[in-house]
Amino acid sequence: MTWGAEELDLDAYLRRIGVTEPTLKSVHAGHVASIPFENIEVVLGDIPKLDIPSLQAKMVDRDRGGYCFEHNLLYAAALDRLGIPVQRLLARPRIGGGPPRPRTHMMAVAEVDGRQWLTDVGWGGGGLLEPMPFEEGTMQQGAWTYRLTRVEEQWVLQSLTDGKWVDYYGFTTERQYPVDYEVGNIYTATAPTSHFVGRLVVQRTGPEFRQALVGNELVKARPSGEIEKRTLTTDEVMDVLPGTFGIELTDTERDQLRDRI
Repeated sequence: MTWGAEELDLDAYLRRIGVTEPTLKSVHAGHVASIPFENIEVVLGDIPKLDIPSLQAKMVDRDRGGYCFEHNLLYAAALDRLGIPVQRLLARPRIGGGPPRPRTHMMAVAEVDGRQWLTDVGWGGGGLLEPMPFEEGTMQQGAWTYRLTRVEEQWVLQSLTDGKWVDYYGFTTERQYPVDYEVGNIYTATAPTSHFVGRLVVQRTGPEFRQALVGNELVKARPSGEIEKRTLTTDEVMDVLPGTFGIELTDTERDQLRDRI
């Protein structure tokens, strides 16, 4: 089984995320700070490619982002190249409650000096800023507070929002294979029930607040539960993509996206 890590230009990736002395923590933090979460390809009717050369061409060589499979496969390949053991995993989103959902979120557990860490550079809104010890407990990251707990047979990652614990996702440590991510990717990019089909979703999380663009609504959210919302015109949407989220589109992509907002 191969994940294609040997095809990654590690030096270019580290330049993209602004890291000169790579460690698990610096790579995770640099990735989250530098590469935005976005589903523009899905909005344009395409299925994102998950091979490493395609991920590098899109997210490293260009000022683009991606969604969880893209982010975490690229990041995990970098850990492979750095010699940091990493186990790629799948999770069921739990945010908002409701019946069990398909396993459509990718994250990973890495190991440094015999200690395991939950890592996830692809959750988008309110996700981890840096690795979290893979054990039951809480961790403060900037203004955000996270908790990892057990619920029946699953590990569940939670975030403290407006004084309440909110489930993000649940997962087990069952071994995954490249085909598992291909299946999840196709579902996420094409299923009518997918959160990412039919509407633009762009997100970036920082130490103090999260910014998101959902359709034409720009949202700024803080851990306290404070939310600011503003409805944008199409021109304003096209402006905030590079201005707020650091996403640069080709002229063709911009024209196509305008027609779908």
